Amino acid sequence: MKKAIIALLCIAILGGGGYFGWKAYERKRDESKVVSVVPVRNMAMSTQYWYNSNELYGGIEAANSQRVYVDTQKLVQSVNVTQGQRVRKGDVILEYDMTVVELELAQKENRVREIEQDIVMQKKELERLKGLRPAEERPASPTYEMPEDLPDEPEYPEYPEPHYEPLHTLPEIGAGVQPVSGTGTAEDPLLFLCNTRSVVRKSFLMMLAGLGTDTHVSLCVFDDNDNFLYQWRLSASKIDTSKAEEWRVTDGLIFDEETGEVLVDPEGELKAQLSLSEPDLSALYPDEPELPEEPEEPEEPEPLPELPEEPDYGENYQHTRSELQSMIIAQEGAVKRQEIALKTAQLALETAKKQKTDGKVVAEMDGIVKKIGSISGEEPEEEPEDTEEDLMAEEGDAEYDDGAFAVIEGEGGVELVCDADEFSFGKMPVGTKMRVMSFMNGAETTGTVLGYDEEPTNYGGPASYYDNPNVSRYRMHIGLDDPTDFRLYSGAQATLLDEGDAGSGLVNFIPIYYLREEDGAYYAMAADENDRLVKKPVIVGSVEQGMVEMIEIRGGLDIEHDRICFPYGTDVREGVKTKNTAEVLMPSNMW
Repeated sequence: MKKAIIALLCIAILGGGGYFGWKAYERKRDESKVVSVVPVRNMAMSTQYWYNSNELYGGIEAANSQRVYVDTQKLVQSVNVTQGQRVRKGDVILEYDMTVVELELAQKENRVREIEQDIVMQKKELERLKGLRPAEERPASPTYEMPEDLPDEPEYPEYPEPHYEPLHTLPEIGAGVQPVSGTGTAEDPLLFLCNTRSVVRKSFLMMLAGLGTDTHVSLCVFDDNDNFLYQWRLSASKIDTSKAEEWRVTDGLIFDEETGEVLVDPEGELKAQLSLSEPDLSALYPDEPELPEEPEEPEEPEPLPELPEEPDYGENYQHTRSELQSMIIAQEGAVKRQEIALKTAQLALETAKKQKTDGKVVAEMDGIVKKIGSISGEEPEEEPEDTEEDLMAEEGDAEYDDGAFAVIEGEGGVELVCDADEFSFGKMPVGTKMRVMSFMNGAETTGTVLGYDEEPTNYGGPASYYDNPNVSRYRMHIGLDDPTDFRLYSGAQATLLDEGDAGSGLVNFIPIYYLREEDGAYYAMAADENDRLVKKPVIVGSVEQGMVEMIEIRGGLDIEHDRICFPYGTDVREGVKTKNTAEVLMPSNMW
């Protein structure tokens, strides 16, 4: 008993010593490894890299104005005001053709229903994707165990193949040839084997006629493959020796060697009696070998166990976790786009319903008609001659026109209306001070952001090549502090008065390959205050596509102070030493 206890103690001491020795080896090994880390700010890109939202462009408009936009698919039946006319609230500006309005209303109702149905289907698809299980969680396939003792296959005897010697045909039939069989009677004639090139000599005919008895002969003709073709039957009593002459076995016949077909030549002469019936040739072939008796049917072996069926997982386990996440993000984007499209369609439907009442568009304020279009096909009214101010605007090439069919200006001064993206809400909120410059005459003044329209001018899709395709754009209203030198409908530019205000509302992105994903969560390998690698969880948002995929950082990383490494490689693990570098790594397949 004591010996057993001592042995166990020795094993425990040796095992513990081995474990602590291995840990000491790992610490020593990690001390020799150094991983390069780069400041996050060296790779971070803010939203301003996709589009410069510090500079906005637009036109000078009346602060209190009504702008009427006509869909090109509608028909304007009548225009009831003229340019320069003063109108009161409620006055009819124009009237639509009600036939077109009714048709448009029905189309817009159908469009709303179509989008609503599509949203239902898109959401079902999203729920389906969310319910799929990733390939990493696929259960192990069922195993099949082969039984150890398999029944032996029954032994079957081998049957020998019969061997036949080729026929021995005679190239010529002369006086000295011997038949292969037969007694010479009509029932059992003397049998000679010929081929299609054989010749019957005169000597043979004379010898046959001189036998003195009615001897019968059969000349059997075969092709080169030993296939029987026909036979000539000769009788000694019918041979005229005075006319006997040699002949070929094909004389008087038409013979096709390829098909084996034999026909009588109508212009030829038959030298003997022709017969196509095959004589008894059994004497030419040896007896077939006796075959062994067939063995008894072996007993049926026990059936093998059935293979286990693979469970039907449907669409589960067909995609990796990262692939499913990408599919879900894409589907969420599809749902969002359709919801935005529904909102647009509903707004268009409500507008169409308002016009359906009587097809009339009325003035919403007291004011002056500054612009009015004409009915399609009518000649527009002659415009007054250009004033000196108009000529100045043309020279500046800054005339601003947003395509409104009618514009009514009331009282309340002027403002700059710019095209802005949705990130401007946080970057340039209401109250932000702006610098405004006129393109017409270079006049400058300051202004204040008054607000944004509730409805966007577009729902995603770039207004130009440089715009982010995933960002909606809105009309921003900027009140001018001194509008004296700014002409209505001229173009102008607005920039932030204090560039320091641009910090709020921006979103930062870094290359996606500098993060790793684990169970749906992202993390970075970052240097701590002791210059050792640690795993740092990161909160992420959207992904921007480009030459390099960029992922939005919403939390977990300090853009200005954190340092991270390329998170792949055998040396990248927690506790390893780090050294600083300014180089941002790029994927090898990027260019």
